[in-house]
This record gives sequence, C-alpha cells and structure tokens, in this order.
Amino acid sequence: MDWKKEIVTLAYVKQALADLDVHDLWPHCLPEVAATTREIELAESQLGFALDEQYAGFLRHANGWNGFYQSVDLFGTKDLIGNEKMAVAQEMLNSVEEVVLSNCQIERNDLFPIAASSIDMDLFLMVKPTASKAGLVYWFAGSKIDHYPNFEEFFLAMVDYNREEFEDLKREAGLN
Repeated sequence: MDWKKEIVTLAYVKQALADLDVHDLWPHCLPEVAATTREIELAESQLGFALDEQYAGFLRHANGWNGFYQSVDLFGTKDLIGNEKMAVAQEMLNSVEEVVLSNCQIERNDLFPIAASSIDMDLFLMVKPTASKAGLVYWFAGSKIDHYPNFEEFFLAMVDYNREEFEDLKREAGLN
C-alpha cells in the first residue's frame, strides 16, 4: 500500500470534516510523525511479538493518529508500549464478553488493542501474529461491529467512514 498517499487522503478528508464540524463534535488531528525503526523495535519488545507488517508499515509513516475516526485514536508505538490509552483499551478488552469472542472464534489472549475511543465503547483489536487468524482486525463496541481481513482494509474502511461522516455533516449543513 502507498501509505503516503492513503495518509494524505485521510488528512484531506479529516480537514474537510473539520471545516464542516461547527459544533466540534470530534477531534480533527493530523497524524503523528513517523515512528523510527528503534521505536517499532521497542514496541515489539514490550509486546513480546513482531507487529503485523501492514501495521508496522503504517507506523513507519505515521506513529499513531488521534481522532483517527470520530473519538477513536489509532495507536502509535508509545501507546502500544503502555500508557493511559492502552490501559483503558485493555480494560475495554477485558469487558468484551466471552460469548462475543467465542462467536468470533477467537481467544482474548490472541488480541491486542490498536485503536480505541476516549469517550465511547469503540475498540479495535488486531489478532496477534502467533494466532491462527493473524492480522485480522476486529471492531467492538459492546458487541462485534465489524471485522477486516487485515490492517490495510481496516484503514481504508475508516477512510470511508470518515467520508460518510463528511457527507452527513454536509447534508446537515444543507450543502448538498
């Protein structure tokens, strides 16, 4: 994937959203500066496994993104190592019902958070590389909302969700 192109596309969509968001519904941030090889290695060391190559590829271009989708922050290496965002995400993961996980045919220990909302129940989890469904990304918000075959598909879906948010705000503003 051409991460530079996709990141610029989302930044453009986020800017258009910010222009229409007169009520400041969501944060509209730019992505963080690219992670260094050392930062990625440190995160992998702390996690105890190598990051999925697609996710690591993103991190090499943007080391996380606050307000990635609505109030959801996409985690960078500092978040993966463990901070308040990760602590909250881990609590959210612990609250996901076993029946929900069993319906997804996945074990809690096979998942790690890659994004979470600071104010809602949205939690995005990736399957660890040691598990049978490695690289799969799940979206939970009380129950399973969706899943994506890999990080790239997850990212592209979130770009589309941001576009939909833009269209909704545009309609509300009577700009159609």
